[in-house]
This record gives sequence, C-alpha cells and structure tokens, in this order.
Amino acid sequence: MMKNAAFSLALCLSTLGLSACGFQPVYSPALSSEAGPIQIGQIDGRAGHELRKALLAETAAGLPGAPAGATMVVSLKETVINTGFRSDGSTFRATLRLTADYVVDLGDDAKSGREMAQVSVNLPDPVLEDITNQTEARQQAAKLLARKIVDTLILEMSPET
Repeated sequence: MMKNAAFSLALCLSTLGLSACGFQPVYSPALSSEAGPIQIGQIDGRAGHELRKALLAETAAGLPGAPAGATMVVSLKETVINTGFRSDGSTFRATLRLTADYVVDLGDDAKSGREMAQVSVNLPDPVLEDITNQTEARQQAAKLLARKIVDTLILEMSPET
C-alpha cells in the first residue's frame, strides 16, 4: 500500500514538473483545430498529419486579413516517383511529391488553391534506414508545402496597393 502511494506521489510530481516546462502530450489540445485563429480540419494519412502540424505552426499567429474563426479544409495527394535505379533494377533514389488542394472559409469570402512541394530522398539498402528517410522527407515536404500555402494566402489576402 505504501509503495502505491509513493508511486502515485512521484507520478504527480513528475507530471507537475513536466507541465511547468511546457511539455504537452503528442495529441494535446495544442494540435487541435481550435489551437489557433484559423481552424484546420483533419487531413488524412501520415503526410496529412505532418502537413496539418506544419500549417498549425505557420498560422499560429493568424493570417493578415483573416478573421478569427476562419476554417481551412485541405485534401492531400502523396506521390512517390522513382528517379534512380541500380543495375539490378532496384530503386536508390525517389522524389516525394505532395499536392494539396485547399479552401479557406473567411466567413463572407473564401480563398482556394492548389500547391505542390517535392523533395528527393535516397533509398538505402537497409529497410529501417529507408523508413527513416521517407519519414524525414515527408516532414520536410509538409513543412515546405505549408509555407507555400501560407505565403500564397498572405499574398491573396493582402490589401491592394
């Protein structure tokens, strides 16, 4: 009984310590659609999850000209194009392409568009290294795509000069 109480106390203290330093669980409210001024719906797939995280980070301070409560819906297509081949026919290099169609509902107006980002990735022989490379390429492409989407929206919503 005393062991359980000590364990519970230690768990509570460690949780308090982690929360004081800004720690949040992976699926915390900070990644929810209500986290920022622009609400971003779920985007399917692994690349979709990475793109949504990147979009939430890019729009955390809002978008100029976008009212609070604006919503964004994104559909994403992921394509892998083999670009380098060994003499035995196996692939050693590929290009990961993410194409996003998006609509931002601004209440009385809407902005839509399509953006594409691609990154190249080496495909080594060991399978685990291949998975790591693909994951890193997916994250990199999602960040690049999120930046392109936000830049385009900023340009479209800026007042005419």
